[in-house]
Amino acid sequence: MNQAKCIDLMRQAAALGNAVSQYQLATFHRTGEMGLGQNEEESRKYMEQAAEGGYLMARYNLGVEEHNKGNRAGAMRHLRLSAAGGAKWSMDSVIAYFEYGLLHHDDLAETLQSAYRARAELKSNGRDQYIAHLKETGEYEAEYEM
Repeated sequence: MNQAKCIDLMRQAAALGNAVSQYQLATFHRTGEMGLGQNEEESRKYMEQAAEGGYLMARYNLGVEEHNKGNRAGAMRHLRLSAAGGAKWSMDSVIAYFEYGLLHHDDLAETLQSAYRARAELKSNGRDQYIAHLKETGEYEAEYEM
């Protein structure tokens, strides 16, 4: 595989607003994979672009990053946004913030209502059947859960 060509195509897609490419470039810059050196500034730039483009895992990762820096308000902003989009892992984090007394009840209720609406929009018989198939065959991974 030609890594340079792959990165070039990803950059083109990212420039056109493809959030998945933005997220992947952020990951490569963070880890130094695919021939890219580790670059936290570039990683953060692409992660923010992916989050702004609606990629929930990017928004969640920004929340975790802010939490690790001790910026609880920034962490909560990102986590609430991704939870409101229906991301289960973010909902778990928001609930934990509430249980530690770092989030008001009304804010939790608002976030959970938005999350349940978003998850309801994702429901379909075909999706449920596919997930059941993956579970039966052992191919299912928790990351499939939003």
